[in-house]
Amino acid sequence: MEFTTLLAGCGIEPRNVALCLHKPGNATDRLVLAMLAESGSPHFETYQRTHSRQAEATLKARGVMASFLTRGDGTLTFIGLYHRAGWTDRNAADFDADPAMQALFACFADQRGFVERGIDSRADFDLQPMARLADLHGRLIVADPGARAYMRLSETTPLPVLEITRQADLTPPLPDWRALVLDTATIRALPRAWAETLRHWRGIYLIVDENDGARYVGAAYGTENLLGRWQTHVAGEAGVTRQLALRNPGNFRFSILELLSPTAGIDEVTRIEQGWMERLDTRRFGLNA
Repeated sequence: MEFTTLLAGCGIEPRNVALCLHKPGNATDRLVLAMLAESGSPHFETYQRTHSRQAEATLKARGVMASFLTRGDGTLTFIGLYHRAGWTDRNAADFDADPAMQALFACFADQRGFVERGIDSRADFDLQPMARLADLHGRLIVADPGARAYMRLSETTPLPVLEITRQADLTPPLPDWRALVLDTATIRALPRAWAETLRHWRGIYLIVDENDGARYVGAAYGTENLLGRWQTHVAGEAGVTRQLALRNPGNFRFSILELLSPTAGIDEVTRIEQGWMERLDTRRFGLNA
């Protein structure tokens, strides 16, 4: 079954629908956008208000926008239908002065505004959520057509329906711990499912300061395990140990060196931590005291 079948079934002419396939190229940006959509944040609606020149021309010609978000695995999750009520042409300075836009910029690692990025005037769309198909928010999964342009015509873009899940889940699954690498921005706004997993994981972790490559080995155990320890590292404007306190946590990158048993005692965890400090030599050439 195609997505256009669902549109026709609820009385919407596919030729009046623009498909907005949100697919940020940066993995961190994709995760941030998924978290905004999952939480129902108004920042996600702000994100959808502006588009590239080619995309906005497509949307201006259609009365309805169907919004989808990439899952990063060749599939897209349905966000919802929006009535395109109108638009206002605004210049870059106007956008940058908009409090809603300023709050949106703060959600991403690249916090530059329109002026700084060299963007001139754009259309600011008034998109009103529609009730039709709203029950499929976060549940309808379709195949990504792989098109380069992210604003597409519904009647010419195949979106095969792959599944309709029982519960909404917009965030991708947490990577295997061996492949997990998180920056500070992500840790400060973790998806609920990711946070719950990290709360149960204890182990030895590595912090790399991306500003100069300096390394710190740490251990996480206790009630919050990795979640609690990493959130403590990024909670303030400075690191939490003597050496890390001299550094900006915004530059930290976190990974797991060794995952330990949930029943591992403090003595065992400390012994393994000391072994990693020796192997990586982070006392002489790193940030461990």
